[in-house]
Amino acid sequence: MNIWWWLALVAGVVLLLLGLSAVVAARRLDRLHTTLLKSRRAVEQALAARARTAYDMAMSGELDMAGALILTDSAQRVLSASMLPVVADGLEALPGDMRDDLPDPAVAARERRAVESELSRALRLTVDELDPNDITDAAAREFYRRLERARLDVRMTRSFHNSHVDQARRVRNSRILSIFPIAGHAPVPQTIDIDDE
Repeated sequence: MNIWWWLALVAGVVLLLLGLSAVVAARRLDRLHTTLLKSRRAVEQALAARARTAYDMAMSGELDMAGALILTDSAQRVLSASMLPVVADGLEALPGDMRDDLPDPAVAARERRAVESELSRALRLTVDELDPNDITDAAAREFYRRLERARLDVRMTRSFHNSHVDQARRVRNSRILSIFPIAGHAPVPQTIDIDDE
């Protein structure tokens, strides 16, 4: 065997290894996008549950009149904005999606994040001022317990989602994907940045 055969063999092995690396990276990115979309749906569900339980807590009679009005208004605004996207990266845009007809997804997502953050501030002003030991009504205690759980769920699911976004971004920025653009036309995912305390 002469040197050309050895060079061809080495080049073939290198190309094979690069191809295998690209396939592994593509599969990992696909799995991350799927996981990311699942975690985004979990955030959406947690945000909706928080708004519903905040509304229930506002109607329980445990808050003063002003606090109940503030919390009711914020919860209703969140519930009415729940069809807006939380982020406008286009990653979840599917044919037939009910949100396809939005005039500007970036503006809609900004509005959604604003009302979600406003609900967080309203909860801090109203519910966080309550002493759980002073809640006498059993139904109101249950609403309070469910609301605290829903708030924790929002923080956790948002944290998981943002972690998945960071992982996907790292894979997309890897050297192998800069050589082989196998991410295709998939948009770069965005984190969900809201006040969730």
